[in-house]
Amino acid sequence: MRIALSAVLLLTTTAILAQNPQTGQSEDQLRDLAKQARKSGNLEGETAYLCQAARLDAKKYQKKCEKAQEDLQKTLTQFQADLETGRGEMQRKDYSGAVRDLSKITFGPDKEQAQALIQQARIEGNLLPPDQVSQLALAVADAAYARGDFDKAEDMLKRVQSPSMKAAANQIETNINLYRTTMKQAEALAQSGDFKGAAEKYQAAVTIRPNGPGQPLEHARAALEAQVKAEAQQAASQQPPLAQAPAAEESSQAKGNSPEKIKGILRVAHREEAAGNLKGALQAYQSVLMLDSRQADASAGKKRVLDQMKSTAESIEASLVEGITEFYASRFDAAEEVIGRYLQVGSGQHAGAAHFYLGAALLCQVLLSDPKNMTHTSDLRHQAEDQFALAKQLHYAPLATAVSPRILATWSQAGDSK
Repeated sequence: MRIALSAVLLLTTTAILAQNPQTGQSEDQLRDLAKQARKSGNLEGETAYLCQAARLDAKKYQKKCEKAQEDLQKTLTQFQADLETGRGEMQRKDYSGAVRDLSKITFGPDKEQAQALIQQARIEGNLLPPDQVSQLALAVADAAYARGDFDKAEDMLKRVQSPSMKAAANQIETNINLYRTTMKQAEALAQSGDFKGAAEKYQAAVTIRPNGPGQPLEHARAALEAQVKAEAQQAASQQPPLAQAPAAEESSQAKGNSPEKIKGILRVAHREEAAGNLKGALQAYQSVLMLDSRQADASAGKKRVLDQMKSTAESIEASLVEGITEFYASRFDAAEEVIGRYLQVGSGQHAGAAHFYLGAALLCQVLLSDPKNMTHTSDLRHQAEDQFALAKQLHYAPLATAVSPRILATWSQAGDSK
């Protein structure tokens, strides 16, 4: 503990000393600022000002800088002790004592944790009027939910008793329950080998809370990868009729000569691969391997094409997950750009979700735009409605609890008159 505390103190002091002197401030002005900081209890500020003055006049201020550093470290050491005392009081349910001792921590690396414990003590100890307890508990629950700490959020939601705040608390609780149910369904589908279904469920969890417990983004990517592998293996195991192979026209004159036939099919395979027709190239390489299972060029080409197919599919689907994540991070311009690229190059497997979230991103930009710019907002709204209509045509159904009522209202009306 002593080593860790020394490290914290060293880092804190180093950060203070790293501050640049205020441009144009004389050492006397910095001295006056240091006095003001000390009177207000801001020992960090006092130390910074005195040590900046020491850089200008070391003879006059260096010892004062060192003394301020010493006082600061003593205070931070005491704050560490106050934090440990407060924690012990919390465990003994001495909430008033915890608030008293934790409130002594007014700056430094332990302040944020002390403030969080003070909030918890006030809630658990009912040290505030009921409505204020509910308001504080709801704020803490909302922050915990936003950072993906569902256990903390649920614990705080139990303490929201004010009727006026119950609806907001219930919404968070519903989202948590829906998220957990969706994750369980995704895990069950993955275990049964339904990787496509699992990927869709994991992505649905991402739309509820991208940073929720269980790493839904990573599981979504893994499920998509497993799906691509399964599809590639299925395609490779099939035996397409040689008459339908793209090499038929070039190998017809070499029917009686297997080496020449193989060379002809390989030429087509290379041509299709170079042109980006990965399915055609895979079929041609597979045709060669049916004639000679140990043909090195075909084996290498098949592996190369399968790896490229896998990489392309992963990249495309990952871009949709990235776009949805940008949407829930309120970076609507970025969401529009990323999801738009997905729709341009995507396989269409999740096009319905992509159209919906592109529409939602556009609509959010409408809500945040300057209402005076009628032409711009009208264009954005029409684009959003068009995207919603396309999503409906693809039978996409959004999770009602995952987006705002204003988005759902526009969604419900989109395409009705078309």
